[in-house]
Amino acid sequence: MTYLEIKKLIRGYYPTLLLEDLISHKTREKLLDILAPILLLLLLPLAAHVAKLTVLPFFPTFAGIFCLLTAVTIILFMLETFHSSFYFKTLDAIILERGIGVSGKEPISFEAAQVLYHSPENDITLGFIVSPPGRKILARLGVDEKLLKEFIQNRRLKPSAGMFNFQSFDSEYGITLADLAEVFLKQDKEFADFLFAQSIQEKDLLGAALWLVREARAARRRERWWSRDALGRTPGVGKDLAYGGAYILEKYARDLIGAPAGGEFSKTYLRKEIEAVETILSRAKEANALIVGEAGGGAMDVIYRLAKMINLGTALPTIDGKRMMFLDQNHLIAATADKTTFETEMIKMLNEAAKAGNIILIIGDLPGFIESAASLGSDLPGLMDAYLASPDLQVIAVASSGGFHKVIEPNNSLSRRFEKVLIKTGDRENIIGLLEDEAIKVERKNNLFFTYPAIEAIADGATRYFPDQATPDKAIDLLVEIVPEARLAGGQAQANNFKIIGKNDVLALIQNKTGIPASAATPTERDKLLNLETILQKRVVGQGEALKAVATAARRARSGIQNPNRPLGSFLFLGPTGVGKTETAKALAEAFFGDEKKILRLDMSEYKGDEAMDKLIGSFERGRPGVLSSLVRENPYGVLLLDEFEKAARDVLDLFLQVLDEGFFTDMSGKRVNLRNLLIIATSNAGADKIWQFVKQGGDLQNHKNEIVDELVSQAILKPELLNRFDGVILFQPIVGDDLRAVAKLQLKKLAERLREKSVDLAINEQLVDYLVQFGTDPKFGARPLNRAIQDKVEALIAEKLLKGEIQPGQKVELTAADLQ
Repeated sequence: MTYLEIKKLIRGYYPTLLLEDLISHKTREKLLDILAPILLLLLLPLAAHVAKLTVLPFFPTFAGIFCLLTAVTIILFMLETFHSSFYFKTLDAIILERGIGVSGKEPISFEAAQVLYHSPENDITLGFIVSPPGRKILARLGVDEKLLKEFIQNRRLKPSAGMFNFQSFDSEYGITLADLAEVFLKQDKEFADFLFAQSIQEKDLLGAALWLVREARAARRRERWWSRDALGRTPGVGKDLAYGGAYILEKYARDLIGAPAGGEFSKTYLRKEIEAVETILSRAKEANALIVGEAGGGAMDVIYRLAKMINLGTALPTIDGKRMMFLDQNHLIAATADKTTFETEMIKMLNEAAKAGNIILIIGDLPGFIESAASLGSDLPGLMDAYLASPDLQVIAVASSGGFHKVIEPNNSLSRRFEKVLIKTGDRENIIGLLEDEAIKVERKNNLFFTYPAIEAIADGATRYFPDQATPDKAIDLLVEIVPEARLAGGQAQANNFKIIGKNDVLALIQNKTGIPASAATPTERDKLLNLETILQKRVVGQGEALKAVATAARRARSGIQNPNRPLGSFLFLGPTGVGKTETAKALAEAFFGDEKKILRLDMSEYKGDEAMDKLIGSFERGRPGVLSSLVRENPYGVLLLDEFEKAARDVLDLFLQVLDEGFFTDMSGKRVNLRNLLIIATSNAGADKIWQFVKQGGDLQNHKNEIVDELVSQAILKPELLNRFDGVILFQPIVGDDLRAVAKLQLKKLAERLREKSVDLAINEQLVDYLVQFGTDPKFGARPLNRAIQDKVEALIAEKLLKGEIQPGQKVELTAADLQ
């Protein structure tokens, strides 16, 4: 399809496009909103004067102003009517009522027509940039206006209409703004490079364009009040007269059909789940749906969407005209307070609902309701069983995953009355759509402006940093929480008195809430990351490969280029005891994560019995939370150190196949535990004998890595698939010679720092170091005997001298080999 062919499609819009340039639709609406109350205020005294209720001074003046403003209002109203006659000649205005195109031609949206109207044939990308819809898309993307003006002025290649290859558009709504945006980006390289320089990619441009398309479409539907779709929303006067009343139920429940919650839902959002609930409710008997999902995870969205469909008359005929009554179970329990009253009221309510014949009863937390009734001594499942089997009453119940497994699943008689519908956490596209709708509402109330990258950051942040909370609701919470933060901070910038909320504002909020670095690294932090190996070497001696591996993983994680669906990094440290495996993890926690306390340490030798998995992830039967589950939820960011990894039970090691690959596991209650913000280090002494053998032979130990790993596999110590899940298997060298002297000096420096707090200055000399290396060395145990030698010889001697008064505060202490013998 050529540019000229597409341009012909907008001819029907020319009158309103010209009017839009003269005085925009938004301006006309604002003027009408201002004039309406002014005319009303003028009309009241004029009417009183004409009716001779009062004498109005300057009556001719008032009457003249009134007539003038009335004329302006009528003109504006006529312009609006003129505009509407052309504006609503779009596909979604026609197709909703007639199911056909516009005069047999491929239709085009008004916003797309605006772009093409402003596009000269010798530079059609310019039309997109300067047109009102194009400007709004670029604003949504957070494009800097100064840079945009410079780009327009300095463009070298101005693509003409003939250079563009417009494909045949065949979407549900014809040619839209998003279609044009995609063409301009793909075929104008200079424009694409300009956006890329501002970190805007194709998906971002299309996402922002689709946001504007959905927003404009929703606005058109609201304005077109005379459409069949809009008029069909008006409830019938006698719609409920064919059914009985439910007066007792109305005391404890509210009708969702009368006031359905939620905004414009995307067509794909929870579509399968909604269709499943519709189908279940359409059964002849036992038409009861149990929606299983976490609070805020979409269960109530299914119910609200279904209520909206019934209200619009688009639901299945078998449930059309039904009333969806949401039971306030807490109010019912509180109002009855004892078993007899509760059961009497409950039976009356259920009888009434069944006789009415048009009730769908909604129970928002069935497990909680059952437990509350049980606290009164009442058996709620037994009480409801006959009604659940009846064809006269339909029930939609909601349960969390944990509540379902704990309360409903063990009760066979109850669970067989329901058909389960499982709600999965909303995917990214649907969450972004919900955030866009909510952002528009928040913008109107708070004079804010959300960029599309900010919306994406909220959606991604809710998934990545708050995985144990229902993602759609958490995403909405983040969007709402950023409003006061932005108002206090002034937002990213100001344009047309709107405070702009950008991606960095969102990342700063997430960082403040979680303590996990999400925003760009500061100059100080960048310097630390670039010199991380040097910093780690101050605490760890002679393990260059290990330090380089963990430092590289840390840099990848902080720069945001690592796989977000895996842990920050995962390493298996192999080597004899006392060579610095644990010290490396501690040094990394302090240097990269800011605190040595950011290390989560598990001795895996404690998880090798039959109950190992229950101890680690929790036991549902015993109601006991898991050690790993609780530890990670309380400390989602840091180093997870798994000591003596090879000693864990086989099913525990199998659990880490998933953890290392996908960055999460499922605990005893069915909830995900996220380990994607942890750097996992597993340590093992397996293969230590082989390592010593190669060290004694001389040469580079790293050349024998494959042989050592092969031995672990051949001896069935670790599975090959588990070893392959680690980002790296690191061999730790035994500490000998000069490295041992360096370790001795490090340990003595730590002691000197502790003594300095007691106002004692310990001098470290070579004689002292030589003595400790000579008498505190055991090759099989690495540096551990050195620590004991310092404790038994140096610390013991200094403690004795302090108690005897031989060392005074402020005194310098220098020990020799003779002192220690």
